[in-house]
Amino acid sequence: MLYRKISFLVLTMVLVSSVSAQVNDWTNGTGNGRWMDPNNWSQGAVPGPGTGNTRINPDTNADPNNLMGPSIGVGEIAVMDAVDNWGPEWGLTINIEGGSLTSAGFVGLVSVGGETNPCEINLGADGSGGWLDLINFLVGDSWWFHGGPYVTYNQSSGTAIIRDYLWLGGKANLYGGIMYIFNGVAMASVGQPSDICTLNIEGGTLMLPLIATADDPETPEDETIDFATVVQGWVADGYCTAYGGTGEIVIEVLESWTKVTAIPEAPEPEPEPEPE
Repeated sequence: MLYRKISFLVLTMVLVSSVSAQVNDWTNGTGNGRWMDPNNWSQGAVPGPGTGNTRINPDTNADPNNLMGPSIGVGEIAVMDAVDNWGPEWGLTINIEGGSLTSAGFVGLVSVGGETNPCEINLGADGSGGWLDLINFLVGDSWWFHGGPYVTYNQSSGTAIIRDYLWLGGKANLYGGIMYIFNGVAMASVGQPSDICTLNIEGGTLMLPLIATADDPETPEDETIDFATVVQGWVADGYCTAYGGTGEIVIEVLESWTKVTAIPEAPEPEPEPEPE
């Protein structure tokens, strides 16, 4: 039913966009790179209820020689308006370092980047922790935009909650922490090859639903499939790797979740000493 899901998403996007034409653009006007500084936003206000769409794009940076995306530090609570949020785009980065970023918008974050101006979204670098809470998370190419797959999501610690779908058209690295995805993952949803689109698990944990909706439900008995089988397919096709391809993906079916982790490659045994 993925095609139905996409149709619903596009319709919702159009309806939401028609309700709110306001945009709060990231400017980094102070040069300090802080999300919570109102002077870094075009409306003179930190994104929140009533500010409309949030956009993080280099074209609106106050200083083109100091292109910097926003950072959310320890104890800082960033809550975007409940509409679509665009960014980071075309070379910028969002860093969540001990704070939290939440959006009730249907498109919580959509990030696109080019080969020469890639983007990153980083959660919990250097053990700083943090919280990311979104409805839909679009990383790289998706139904929203084709031509910007060079986006990488890096989670080193903390918790990420995706309440609907992760639309993965770029790269995601789970180095630590835990990511919960409530409804599913659209892996390479516009046909990206595995060298562009990869979910790599190292020290992190991915929690998926028990059941996934099949992409091609032409026959009723094929409308759903267990998510463990889906993950096995990703691994076989090169879309899901452990430790960059050197380790092993581990899938556990729990009472309410499909848990995906990774174990590293076993070290080579020490050579036995030569007899004297």
